[in-house]
Amino acid sequence: MKDIEQRAAEVRAAVTVRPPKREDYRSILSLRPHPYQAAYIASNAESLEEAEDNVACVPLIIAAAGEPVGFAMYARDEDDGNYWIYRLMIDARFQGKGYGRAALGHILEQLSRLPGCPCVVLGVHPENERARRIYESFGFRYTGAVIGGEIVMEYRF
Repeated sequence: MKDIEQRAAEVRAAVTVRPPKREDYRSILSLRPHPYQAAYIASNAESLEEAEDNVACVPLIIAAAGEPVGFAMYARDEDDGNYWIYRLMIDARFQGKGYGRAALGHILEQLSRLPGCPCVVLGVHPENERARRIYESFGFRYTGAVIGGEIVMEYRF
């Protein structure tokens, strides 16, 4: 058990999450989930476009030891006033290494420091069991709502 905890701490220390620079866009656009996961999430190109059109969206590049491995995006929803994690994806080549879990921890840490952010909300495809388990392990709970076919989950600080 101690080895697992130590490995998780090492992965978390190696993973960074930050807003991308313009020169990061090419790397972000090259990141793709497994083909079967493509139905669960918008493409990174669509997400970057959305961020360009909506100033509330905050895109994030996920890197491990300096190498881009994933993409995330959050925003404060003007309809409900909550912060939502709109995207969280790890490239297929880098899945199963703990990067998604580490990135989620970093994102929640960042959001916890924002004023007026008592909770974080996200939607997850019902068939995306792997993602649901990760979110549940962090303390996300089902709200009972379904939006666009996605189960809505909430994390309270």
